[in-house]
Amino acid sequence: MVRSLYAGISGLRNHQVAMDVTANNIANVNTTGFKTGRVTFEESMAQMLQGASRPAGNAGGTNPLQIGLGMAVGSIDTLLSQGNLQTTGQITDLALEGKAYFAYSNGEGNFYGRNGALQLDSLGRLVSPTNGYRLQGMMASVDGTYPPGTAIGDLRIPYGEKAPARETSLVRYACNLDSDSEGLGTVTHSNRFITQATADDTLTSIVDQDGNDLGIQVGDQVSVSISGEDPEEITVTDGMTLTDFATEIQNYLRSVTGSTFITVTATGGDLTVDASLDPATPIVGLQISSNRPGSNSYIANTFSFPPSIDGGTAYTVTGLRAPATANDNLADVFDANGQALGLESGDVVNINGSVGGRNITTTSATYNDPADPDSVVTLGDLTALIQEALSLPQTDGTLYDNPSVSVNAANTDDDQLPDGSIVIRGQREEAFALTGLSLSATDSNNAVPAPRRFNANMAFTEVQTARDTGVQSTSIVVYDESGDAHSVTTTFTHSGTPGEWLWEITTEGGEQIIGGNRGRITFGQDGSPSSFTFDDNSTTFRFDPMNGSNVVDINLDVGTPGSYRGITQFRSESTTVAREQDGYPMGKLQDISIDEYGEISGIYTNGVSKSIARIYVAEFNNPAGLTKIGDSMYSVSNNSGEAVLLRPGIGSATMIKPGALEMSNVDLATEFTNMITTQRGYQANARVITTSDTLLQELVQLVR
Repeated sequence: MVRSLYAGISGLRNHQVAMDVTANNIANVNTTGFKTGRVTFEESMAQMLQGASRPAGNAGGTNPLQIGLGMAVGSIDTLLSQGNLQTTGQITDLALEGKAYFAYSNGEGNFYGRNGALQLDSLGRLVSPTNGYRLQGMMASVDGTYPPGTAIGDLRIPYGEKAPARETSLVRYACNLDSDSEGLGTVTHSNRFITQATADDTLTSIVDQDGNDLGIQVGDQVSVSISGEDPEEITVTDGMTLTDFATEIQNYLRSVTGSTFITVTATGGDLTVDASLDPATPIVGLQISSNRPGSNSYIANTFSFPPSIDGGTAYTVTGLRAPATANDNLADVFDANGQALGLESGDVVNINGSVGGRNITTTSATYNDPADPDSVVTLGDLTALIQEALSLPQTDGTLYDNPSVSVNAANTDDDQLPDGSIVIRGQREEAFALTGLSLSATDSNNAVPAPRRFNANMAFTEVQTARDTGVQSTSIVVYDESGDAHSVTTTFTHSGTPGEWLWEITTEGGEQIIGGNRGRITFGQDGSPSSFTFDDNSTTFRFDPMNGSNVVDINLDVGTPGSYRGITQFRSESTTVAREQDGYPMGKLQDISIDEYGEISGIYTNGVSKSIARIYVAEFNNPAGLTKIGDSMYSVSNNSGEAVLLRPGIGSATMIKPGALEMSNVDLATEFTNMITTQRGYQANARVITTSDTLLQELVQLVR
């Protein structure tokens, strides 16, 4: 009976231990960072009544006979599962996600815990609020770096600490300069003037007597044929003249007719097919056409021949005309529709208009007055008069060096400027914009002819409006070594050369610029800067603050070829700015931030943000072997292994969650279930004792 009593006692005692652990878990259900405990039981020793025997002969072996003497506590374990995180918004509240621990020190020893509800003490140190133990980590040097050999110790937040001023050494630019920023001048033109063609006029410049372009272009196939013979395809070449064209027709006619007496000539706007020297050879069905649909009808109508040119006769195509030139006499010039201009000697030509909004003095000249050496006779005289009236220079000031007033030559590539028109090109910038231009002639005798068509042909059409050169300015504040601020402004001005800008830096105070404040920046076809130069061959912008501080030497970063992080040049609005500089004045620490890697960054009143400390966490080979010492703290035991301090998220897989706390990992449902099973076990062991007592009483009563 005694064995059963003691077995029951061991059950009662150890189930009480289990109840104690459960009670402790429930008590700490709201303790920050608490890790729940668990009890495991083991069988106690057993009394041997009979040992086991081996099989002998035909008999089998027997098992041992043992009676257990109760049970014992096998272990009390700490369950290290992750607790849920509770957001607090307090920057010094820290939670750990992982198996590591915060490291603390009381000056005599090191301790560890999961409770990250930190506070600041009077010295600015991060401490555990329950016992004042100091959080461990690494403090940064003054410049925010961690030199090799920096020791791990107490972490301190130095509120009020001053960050020294830093002299600006770099200004970085970014964004875009509009590639279409070249200053433009007004470009305007009259209707075109035409005159009788000559043998030397090119085939591509010929128009008919009504001023219609024949539309002949280089590379066209112009066909010449007569009845009964294969046509000849004449390829229009660059610079082919009317004489060249006549020669090609002549060669064809001679080859198909066999007559060497047929001639074709171009004279003064006439094309003559002459068979007068060969009465026996008529030319039947002569036709000229083109393979260009838009041109064919004009060519066929202009070069129209009778059904037959009899032998011994000739036929002349008349009315061939070409764009007028500056040397042409106005008496020989027609308007755009091939009509006479109606000018007569003594008519007065008047010019009016404004330059940059300022009205010019009306300029007048007579037409073809023998008594006036300054009278207007040719188109060139007219252009000279316009240039004088508008006070224009000889050329427009662009890279192309165009004459400011000219008669547009034939075969130009600009479709906006009709061949033979008077073209006026003003100087660049809106200050020289040409507006309100008018040029007209007054009839000297109010009789026929009247210069009506001349006046109509002088109506000007603007094809380019004057605009100012693109300018983009940006300002930024830089600092000298004493932290004194200086405003500098960089102005970018388009140079007039495609892809090139001038830059200049100015200051607003009493600073003295020493050098490096002007230069050029050029861009490649890819829009990135290809070169950045200084006019004085400097490499930096330098100025004297004139306040006792040393000279400030600033590098200018506009980007590199092939890179688009700096200034670019694309066809988009100019937005270039001085984006950043690396200087700052003196500032004081006013706030901190903590990231998930344990980096504590200080935010200063001057806008500077730099690292001031790093939190380190401790890892153990067997964290369940740590010894609880109270205040949610643990110490190293013989079976936990030594602490290894690592950076969160870098050396250790554990991460820090700022502004949050880790809640207890106690599961009440599990604990209540454990209470029920523990209670039943305790009741059952108590029943063993009472039952054994009853048996002992029966035994004692046997003697009665």
